[in-house]
Amino acid sequence: MQLVKFKITVIKVKDTIKINGNKMQFQQKSILKENWWLMWCTFPNLNWARLRTYDDLSAEILDCDGSKYTFSNEEEARYSLMEDEYTQFESLDEEDEQELDMPLCLIQIPKGKNERELIEKMYVKQTEIRNEH
Repeated sequence: MQLVKFKITVIKVKDTIKINGNKMQFQQKSILKENWWLMWCTFPNLNWARLRTYDDLSAEILDCDGSKYTFSNEEEARYSLMEDEYTQFESLDEEDEQELDMPLCLIQIPKGKNERELIEKMYVKQTEIRNEH
């Protein structure tokens, strides 16, 4: 049996992908929902991860290192986050508030004009949180 090698070059040009000179339409996925997770083992410091679910029901995690992980569905992504000791921000309660040693209302989900700026805000030391307020 002989192996045949070939090279595929992929170049993204706006909403078009070129593969060996042939154009294919590229459709960007729409975001169905987005939620935020905190790594509880780093409390009181905040180590954020963003989970997005897309219209094709695939999911993507962005962590504070700027790494992106894709999953075929949201359930797989949630499982991965829980394995990495993350908890959904919306599920934090009074016990978590005590462990953080600060009111949950002082914690702000990171925001940025672009992903680069957002990633810079996804790891926050407790002293930085207290200094902001």
